[in-house]
Amino acid sequence: MIHRDPATLDDVLPDVGDGDFYDTGTWYRVFAETCLDPGDRLSVEITGDGVALPMRERPDRVGPFGGVQLAWLGNYYTCRFGPLFTGTSDASEAVAAWGREVRRRTPRPARLVFSAVDERSTGLAALREGLRRASYLVETTEDFGNWYLPVSGDFDGYWSGRGARLRNTVERKERALRRDHAVELDIIDNPAEAERAIDLYERVHARSWKEPEPYPHFIPTLIREGMTAGAVRVGILLADGEPVASQLWIVWRGRATIFKLSYDERLRKLSAGSVLTRHMMREAFRVGDIVEIDFGCGDDPYKKDWLPERRQRWTLTAYDPLTACGAAHTLRRYLPRLIRRRLTGI
Repeated sequence: MIHRDPATLDDVLPDVGDGDFYDTGTWYRVFAETCLDPGDRLSVEITGDGVALPMRERPDRVGPFGGVQLAWLGNYYTCRFGPLFTGTSDASEAVAAWGREVRRRTPRPARLVFSAVDERSTGLAALREGLRRASYLVETTEDFGNWYLPVSGDFDGYWSGRGARLRNTVERKERALRRDHAVELDIIDNPAEAERAIDLYERVHARSWKEPEPYPHFIPTLIREGMTAGAVRVGILLADGEPVASQLWIVWRGRATIFKLSYDERLRKLSAGSVLTRHMMREAFRVGDIVEIDFGCGDDPYKKDWLPERRQRWTLTAYDPLTACGAAHTLRRYLPRLIRRRLTGI
Protein backbone atom coordinates (compact mmCIF):
# COMPACT_ATOMS: atom_id res chain seq x y z
CA MET A 1 0.00 0.00 0.00
CA ILE A 2 1.24 3.49 -0.87
CA HIS A 3 0.42 6.52 1.29
CA ARG A 4 0.68 9.99 -0.21
CA ASP A 5 -0.88 12.22 2.46
CA PRO A 6 1.62 13.52 5.04
CA ALA A 7 -1.14 13.79 7.64
CA THR A 8 -1.49 9.98 7.72
CA LEU A 9 2.15 9.18 8.51
CA ASP A 10 1.85 9.24 12.32
CA ASP A 11 -0.74 6.46 12.00
CA VAL A 12 0.62 4.31 9.18
CA LEU A 13 4.34 4.16 10.00
CA PRO A 14 5.21 1.48 12.54
CA ASP A 15 6.80 2.22 15.91
CA VAL A 16 10.26 0.64 15.72
CA GLY A 17 11.17 -0.08 19.33
CA ASP A 18 14.91 0.58 19.02
CA GLY A 19 14.60 3.19 16.29
CA ASP A 20 15.77 6.78 16.07
CA PHE A 21 13.51 9.82 15.91
CA TYR A 22 14.31 9.75 12.17
CA ASP A 23 12.20 6.58 11.97
CA THR A 24 9.03 8.11 13.40
CA GLY A 25 5.86 9.32 11.77
CA THR A 26 6.44 12.74 13.31
CA TRP A 27 9.82 13.15 11.62
CA TYR A 28 8.54 12.02 8.22
CA ARG A 29 5.37 14.10 8.46
CA VAL A 30 7.36 17.25 9.24
CA PHE A 31 9.75 16.47 6.39
CA ALA A 32 6.97 15.75 3.89
CA GLU A 33 5.11 18.92 4.82
CA THR A 34 8.14 21.22 4.48
CA CYS A 35 10.88 19.68 2.30
CA LEU A 36 9.39 18.20 -0.86
CA ASP A 37 10.80 19.71 -4.05
CA PRO A 38 8.88 20.64 -7.20
CA GLY A 39 8.04 17.43 -9.04
CA ASP A 40 8.24 15.26 -5.90
CA ARG A 41 5.34 12.97 -5.04
CA LEU A 42 5.18 11.39 -1.60
CA SER A 43 5.29 7.58 -1.76
CA VAL A 44 5.40 5.95 1.68
CA GLU A 45 5.32 2.24 0.92
CA ILE A 46 3.94 -0.32 3.38
CA THR A 47 4.29 -3.94 2.31
CA GLY A 48 2.42 -7.00 3.48
CA ASP A 49 5.73 -8.51 4.60
CA GLY A 50 6.30 -6.07 7.46
CA VAL A 51 8.43 -3.48 5.68
CA ALA A 52 7.82 0.27 5.54
CA LEU A 53 9.87 2.41 3.15
CA PRO A 54 9.33 6.19 3.33
CA MET A 55 10.04 7.28 -0.25
CA ARG A 56 9.19 9.88 -2.87
CA GLU A 57 8.84 9.69 -6.63
CA ARG A 58 11.01 12.21 -8.51
CA PRO A 59 11.69 13.04 -12.15
CA ASP A 60 14.87 11.49 -13.50
CA ARG A 61 16.84 12.23 -16.65
CA VAL A 62 20.11 11.29 -18.35
CA GLY A 63 20.65 13.27 -21.55
CA PRO A 64 17.66 12.64 -23.82
CA PHE A 65 16.31 9.82 -21.64
CA GLY A 66 13.67 10.83 -19.13
CA GLY A 67 12.13 8.68 -16.43
CA VAL A 68 11.24 8.52 -12.78
CA GLN A 69 13.24 7.53 -9.73
CA LEU A 70 12.01 6.29 -6.38
CA ALA A 71 14.15 8.01 -3.76
CA TRP A 72 14.44 8.03 0.02
CA LEU A 73 12.33 10.56 1.90
CA GLY A 74 15.28 12.59 3.14
CA ASN A 75 17.95 15.15 2.37
CA TYR A 76 20.91 16.78 4.17
CA TYR A 77 18.73 17.23 7.27
CA THR A 78 18.50 13.44 7.62
CA CYS A 79 21.17 11.92 9.88
CA ARG A 80 20.10 8.30 9.37
CA PHE A 81 17.69 6.53 7.03
CA GLY A 82 16.61 2.95 6.66
CA PRO A 83 13.67 0.67 5.94
CA LEU A 84 11.43 0.02 8.94
CA PHE A 85 11.05 -3.70 9.66
CA THR A 86 8.22 -5.16 11.74
CA GLY A 87 7.06 -8.73 11.82
CA THR A 88 9.34 -10.06 9.08
CA SER A 89 11.77 -12.94 9.59
CA ASP A 90 13.60 -12.49 6.28
CA ALA A 91 14.24 -8.78 5.68
CA SER A 92 16.15 -9.36 2.44
CA GLU A 93 13.36 -11.41 0.88
CA ALA A 94 10.77 -8.86 1.98
CA VAL A 95 12.76 -6.13 0.20
CA ALA A 96 13.15 -8.41 -2.84
CA ALA A 97 9.39 -8.92 -3.06
CA TRP A 98 8.87 -5.15 -2.86
CA GLY A 99 11.53 -4.55 -5.53
CA ARG A 100 9.86 -7.02 -7.92
CA GLU A 101 6.55 -5.22 -7.43
CA VAL A 102 8.17 -1.84 -8.12
CA ARG A 103 9.53 -3.16 -11.44
CA ARG A 104 5.97 -3.96 -12.54
CA ARG A 105 4.77 -0.38 -12.08
CA THR A 106 3.86 2.13 -14.75
CA PRO A 107 5.87 4.28 -14.99
CA ARG A 108 8.66 1.94 -14.00
CA PRO A 109 11.37 3.63 -11.91
CA ALA A 110 14.75 3.81 -13.59
CA ARG A 111 16.55 3.64 -10.25
CA LEU A 112 15.99 3.46 -6.51
CA VAL A 113 18.11 5.71 -4.28
CA PHE A 114 18.68 5.40 -0.52
CA SER A 115 21.12 7.68 1.33
CA ALA A 116 22.26 8.18 4.94
CA VAL A 117 22.03 4.40 5.54
CA ASP A 118 23.95 3.14 8.58
CA GLU A 119 26.93 0.94 7.77
CA ARG A 120 26.05 -1.61 10.46
CA SER A 121 22.28 -1.67 10.13
CA THR A 122 20.09 -4.54 9.00
CA GLY A 123 18.64 -2.10 6.47
CA LEU A 124 21.79 -1.72 4.38
CA ALA A 125 22.33 -5.48 4.07
CA ALA A 126 18.64 -6.14 3.37
CA LEU A 127 18.46 -3.45 0.68
CA ARG A 128 21.65 -4.62 -1.00
CA GLU A 129 20.76 -8.31 -1.04
CA GLY A 130 17.03 -7.91 -1.58
CA LEU A 131 17.29 -5.56 -4.55
CA ARG A 132 19.91 -7.80 -6.16
CA ARG A 133 17.46 -10.69 -5.84
CA ALA A 134 14.90 -8.46 -7.58
CA SER A 135 17.36 -8.13 -10.53
CA TYR A 136 18.55 -4.59 -9.92
CA LEU A 137 22.18 -3.59 -10.42
CA VAL A 138 23.17 -2.39 -6.95
CA GLU A 139 26.10 -0.25 -5.79
CA THR A 140 26.96 1.37 -2.47
CA THR A 141 29.04 4.53 -2.18
CA GLU A 142 30.24 6.49 0.84
CA ASP A 143 27.87 9.25 1.92
CA PHE A 144 29.09 10.95 5.12
CA GLY A 145 30.67 10.27 8.48
CA ASN A 146 28.73 10.42 11.73
CA TRP A 147 30.84 11.26 14.82
CA TYR A 148 29.50 10.00 18.14
CA LEU A 149 30.21 9.24 21.79
CA PRO A 150 28.82 6.41 23.96
CA VAL A 151 27.95 8.21 27.19
CA SER A 152 29.37 6.76 30.39
CA GLY A 153 30.60 8.10 33.70
CA ASP A 154 30.18 11.77 34.54
CA PHE A 155 30.85 15.04 32.77
CA ASP A 156 34.12 15.69 34.59
CA GLY A 157 35.49 12.40 33.32
CA TYR A 158 34.29 13.16 29.80
CA TRP A 159 35.76 16.68 29.84
CA SER A 160 39.12 15.59 31.18
CA GLY A 161 39.31 13.13 28.28
CA ARG A 162 39.11 15.88 25.66
CA GLY A 163 42.29 17.26 24.19
CA ALA A 164 44.16 19.88 26.20
CA ARG A 165 43.85 22.42 23.41
CA LEU A 166 40.04 22.18 23.34
CA ARG A 167 39.71 22.26 27.12
CA ASN A 168 42.06 25.19 27.63
CA THR A 169 40.56 27.21 24.79
CA VAL A 170 36.92 26.76 25.84
CA GLU A 171 37.61 27.42 29.53
CA ARG A 172 39.66 30.53 28.74
CA LYS A 173 37.03 31.87 26.33
CA GLU A 174 34.24 31.30 28.82
CA ARG A 175 36.10 33.24 31.49
CA ALA A 176 36.53 36.12 29.04
CA LEU A 177 32.87 35.93 28.01
CA ARG A 178 31.70 36.04 31.62
CA ARG A 179 34.11 38.85 32.45
CA ASP A 180 32.62 41.15 29.80
CA HIS A 181 28.98 40.00 29.76
CA ALA A 182 26.20 38.72 31.98
CA VAL A 183 25.89 35.13 30.73
CA GLU A 184 22.84 32.84 30.99
CA LEU A 185 22.08 29.37 29.66
CA ASP A 186 18.50 28.50 28.70
CA ILE A 187 17.45 24.99 27.62
CA ILE A 188 13.90 24.89 26.24
CA ASP A 189 11.97 21.65 25.76
CA ASN A 190 8.45 22.63 26.86
CA PRO A 191 5.98 22.69 23.92
CA ALA A 192 4.35 25.75 25.49
CA GLU A 193 7.62 27.62 24.89
CA ALA A 194 8.19 26.43 21.33
CA GLU A 195 7.53 29.82 19.76
CA ARG A 196 10.05 31.48 22.08
CA ALA A 197 12.60 28.81 21.21
CA ILE A 198 12.01 29.39 17.49
CA ASP A 199 12.40 33.15 17.90
CA LEU A 200 15.66 32.85 19.85
CA TYR A 201 17.07 30.20 17.51
CA GLU A 202 16.25 32.22 14.39
CA ARG A 203 17.68 35.44 15.86
CA VAL A 204 21.04 33.73 16.37
CA HIS A 205 20.90 32.08 12.94
CA ALA A 206 20.27 35.45 11.27
CA ARG A 207 23.44 36.85 12.89
CA SER A 208 25.57 33.81 12.11
CA TRP A 209 27.75 32.91 9.14
CA LYS A 210 25.13 30.51 7.83
CA GLU A 211 23.00 31.01 4.74
CA PRO A 212 19.21 31.15 5.13
CA GLU A 213 17.64 27.69 5.30
CA PRO A 214 16.55 26.55 1.81
CA TYR A 215 13.43 24.99 3.37
CA PRO A 216 12.45 27.83 5.72
CA HIS A 217 9.51 26.07 7.35
CA PHE A 218 11.38 22.91 8.30
CA ILE A 219 13.22 24.04 11.47
CA PRO A 220 10.26 25.93 13.02
CA THR A 221 7.94 23.00 12.32
CA LEU A 222 10.48 20.52 13.67
CA ILE A 223 10.82 22.51 16.89
CA ARG A 224 7.03 22.72 17.39
CA GLU A 225 6.25 19.11 16.54
CA GLY A 226 9.45 17.71 18.04
CA MET A 227 8.82 19.37 21.41
CA THR A 228 5.26 18.05 21.40
CA ALA A 229 6.69 14.55 20.80
CA GLY A 230 9.26 15.03 23.58
CA ALA A 231 12.18 14.81 21.14
CA VAL A 232 13.55 18.33 20.73
CA ARG A 233 15.42 20.62 23.08
CA VAL A 234 16.83 24.02 22.12
CA GLY A 235 19.82 25.41 23.99
CA ILE A 236 20.40 29.17 24.00
CA LEU A 237 23.39 31.07 25.36
CA LEU A 238 22.51 34.66 26.24
CA ALA A 239 24.94 37.51 26.84
CA ASP A 240 23.45 40.62 28.46
CA GLY A 241 20.01 39.21 27.67
CA GLU A 242 20.69 38.75 23.95
CA PRO A 243 20.91 35.28 22.34
CA VAL A 244 24.44 34.74 20.99
CA ALA A 245 24.59 30.97 20.39
CA SER A 246 21.96 28.31 19.77
CA GLN A 247 21.76 24.55 19.41
CA LEU A 248 18.92 22.26 18.42
CA TRP A 249 19.24 18.77 19.89
CA ILE A 250 17.11 15.79 18.95
CA VAL A 251 16.84 13.37 21.89
CA TRP A 252 14.94 10.13 21.47
CA ARG A 253 15.06 6.90 23.46
CA GLY A 254 18.46 7.62 24.91
CA ARG A 255 20.15 8.79 21.71
CA ALA A 256 20.88 12.46 21.08
CA THR A 257 21.90 14.31 17.93
CA ILE A 258 23.45 17.76 18.02
CA PHE A 259 21.32 18.60 15.02
CA LYS A 260 21.86 22.31 14.35
CA LEU A 261 24.15 24.91 15.87
CA SER A 262 25.04 28.52 15.19
CA TYR A 263 26.50 31.53 16.93
CA ASP A 264 26.55 35.30 16.56
CA GLU A 265 29.49 36.31 14.37
CA ARG A 266 30.07 39.35 16.59
CA LEU A 267 31.24 37.02 19.39
CA ARG A 268 33.31 34.69 17.21
CA LYS A 269 36.50 35.53 19.13
CA LEU A 270 34.87 34.49 22.40
CA SER A 271 33.80 31.05 21.02
CA ALA A 272 30.21 31.40 22.21
CA GLY A 273 29.26 28.30 20.23
CA SER A 274 31.87 26.12 21.94
CA VAL A 275 30.93 27.50 25.34
CA LEU A 276 27.31 26.49 24.68
CA THR A 277 28.38 23.02 23.48
CA ARG A 278 30.24 22.43 26.75
CA HIS A 279 27.19 23.42 28.80
CA MET A 280 24.82 21.31 26.71
CA MET A 281 27.12 18.31 27.13
CA ARG A 282 27.29 18.90 30.88
CA GLU A 283 23.49 19.02 31.04
CA ALA A 284 23.21 15.76 29.07
CA PHE A 285 25.47 14.01 31.58
CA ARG A 286 23.66 15.61 34.54
CA VAL A 287 20.15 14.59 33.49
CA GLY A 288 21.34 11.07 32.74
CA ASP A 289 18.74 10.23 30.08
CA ILE A 290 21.22 9.90 27.18
CA VAL A 291 23.38 6.88 26.35
CA GLU A 292 24.83 8.17 23.08
CA ILE A 293 25.45 11.59 21.54
CA ASP A 294 26.23 12.16 17.86
CA PHE A 295 27.06 15.14 15.68
CA GLY A 296 24.69 14.51 12.79
CA CYS A 297 26.02 14.69 9.26
CA GLY A 298 29.55 15.32 8.12
CA ASP A 299 33.25 15.13 8.88
CA ASP A 300 33.90 18.71 10.02
CA PRO A 301 37.28 18.60 11.82
CA TYR A 302 35.99 20.04 15.10
CA LYS A 303 33.52 17.19 15.61
CA LYS A 304 36.06 14.54 16.56
CA ASP A 305 37.43 16.84 19.27
CA TRP A 306 34.09 16.57 21.07
CA LEU A 307 32.85 13.12 19.99
CA PRO A 308 35.74 10.80 19.08
CA GLU A 309 34.06 7.77 17.46
CA ARG A 310 33.09 7.63 13.77
CA ARG A 311 30.73 5.48 11.72
CA GLN A 312 30.00 5.58 8.02
CA ARG A 313 26.71 6.37 6.33
CA TRP A 314 26.19 5.02 2.82
CA THR A 315 24.22 5.72 -0.35
CA LEU A 316 22.77 2.67 -2.06
CA THR A 317 21.60 3.00 -5.65
CA ALA A 318 19.73 0.26 -7.53
CA TYR A 319 19.57 0.62 -11.33
CA ASP A 320 16.95 -0.97 -13.57
CA PRO A 321 18.79 -1.40 -16.90
CA LEU A 322 15.60 -2.51 -18.66
CA THR A 323 14.33 1.07 -18.72
CA ALA A 324 15.88 3.59 -21.12
CA CYS A 325 16.81 6.02 -18.34
CA GLY A 326 18.06 3.17 -16.15
CA ALA A 327 20.21 1.81 -18.99
CA ALA A 328 21.71 5.27 -19.49
CA HIS A 329 22.50 5.51 -15.76
CA THR A 330 24.06 2.05 -15.92
CA LEU A 331 26.35 3.03 -18.79
CA ARG A 332 27.26 6.42 -17.35
CA ARG A 333 27.55 5.63 -13.63
CA TYR A 334 27.37 1.98 -12.66
CA LEU A 335 29.65 0.31 -15.24
CA PRO A 336 32.55 2.83 -15.03
CA ARG A 337 32.58 2.53 -11.23
CA LEU A 338 32.38 -1.27 -11.44
CA ILE A 339 35.30 -1.40 -13.89
CA ARG A 340 37.36 0.99 -11.75
CA ARG A 341 36.76 -1.14 -8.64
CA ARG A 342 37.73 -4.30 -10.48
CA LEU A 343 40.93 -2.72 -11.79
CA THR A 344 42.02 -0.94 -8.62
CA GLY A 345 40.44 -3.08 -5.92
CA ILE A 346 38.94 0.07 -4.35
